[in-house]
Amino acid sequence: MYASFAYRRSPVRLQESLIAARAALRARLREGRSFCALSAQVDDSQWWSAAELRAYRERSLDNLLAFAAREVPYYRERVPAGTPPGQWPLLDKAAVRAAGRALLAGRRRGPLVPGSTSGTSGAPLPLWQDLAAINRENAFVWRQLEWAGLRRGERRAWMRGDMIVPAAQREPPYWRMNRAENMLMLSSYHLAESSAAPYLAALAEFDPVLIQAYPSSIGFLAAWMLASGQRYRGPALRGIVTSSETMPAARRRDIAVAFGCPVFDWYGQAERVAAAGTCEHGGLHLLDDYSCVELLPAGDGWHELVGTGLNNYAMPLIRYRSGDLVRPAPAGRICPCGRDFPLLERIAGRDDDAVRLPDGRVIGRLDHVFKGVGGIIEAQLRQERDGALTVLLVPGPDFGAPARRALLGNLRERLGEELQIELRSVDAIPRGANGKFRAVVSAL
Repeated sequence: MYASFAYRRSPVRLQESLIAARAALRARLREGRSFCALSAQVDDSQWWSAAELRAYRERSLDNLLAFAAREVPYYRERVPAGTPPGQWPLLDKAAVRAAGRALLAGRRRGPLVPGSTSGTSGAPLPLWQDLAAINRENAFVWRQLEWAGLRRGERRAWMRGDMIVPAAQREPPYWRMNRAENMLMLSSYHLAESSAAPYLAALAEFDPVLIQAYPSSIGFLAAWMLASGQRYRGPALRGIVTSSETMPAARRRDIAVAFGCPVFDWYGQAERVAAAGTCEHGGLHLLDDYSCVELLPAGDGWHELVGTGLNNYAMPLIRYRSGDLVRPAPAGRICPCGRDFPLLERIAGRDDDAVRLPDGRVIGRLDHVFKGVGGIIEAQLRQERDGALTVLLVPGPDFGAPARRALLGNLRERLGEELQIELRSVDAIPRGANGKFRAVVSAL
């Protein structure tokens, strides 16, 4: 919607009406008829005992595996009936991409909703889910927001990847009001030293109870405040929920000090095979009422998350290797919150740098530029000098001129016209020591 001619040419008030209409429609999808019951179950399951959680996972997994072996062509051809859960084959992103629609169930609970992810490898991955899965996912997200102190209807601010303001705009307001959700939406593409003060003034005036943001976006404002000796002035703020990027401990401390509230991290993926969230006591919990998770040893105390999502029967991903690494908390550590979810010390992955633009803006997560662009096996954004950006692409056989134009258009939409952009095809993108690479790398 944000890239449409009608939205871009409309005055601010009409844009906000369009945003509200879109939000109301999304709410109907995300909070359908079954949502209240799902939300009540999710609120209840957080207090189940370890034995109750284990029984729920085993029962849910047995139902899912029986359905997948019967209804999903990919599994029907590869997994004999009655195969124990631990003997199902591991699944990775390349296998999902190669399987395509063979991973879709023949019998579905309703219409399919498409999605995609670029993930830590920078490789777009088409995904589908049904409305029941969307409703359940939203129930878990709302539980995290409640852990952070938000109640339905209260004011919140949103600073993530939505292109609510054209990249070429050079004057505030860099935000729009979403009245359908009582939410102030702020652009994450216009952050600069010159715009930090207007951003913070807009936040303080709206005075949200909670802020949802990329760590790189809210971290920029926190660093600016600390460097200039300022503090956030909104009295209602109870918490900040970050997601989609790895957050170093130092950045978390800076955000908490500058904004004067706790910082809660939510970990999830578009594949919906694992989730983790921060409780009100600061514990990072692996949510084992969300999915079945295995931890594959990866050395030095780290483990790769291998998950089986329990919510999406339209496209079941079973024993999916996420590529993300976690370090479990020491055995025997108990969180004061009283929940029996396993504790994590840290999550690694999606540790990206930021792109710096000629006008001083700093933009963090940019996975949105690959959405809707087919034929890319993997990609990485690299900035090695001021004013220029190189996009390394490993093209697939169907990547051609239309896909190049679409990708360049997405980049221009978010980064503007001043940055020199080169799309460079390569055979492979070098990995780091852990076998992964950052989607955005900067030498500046």
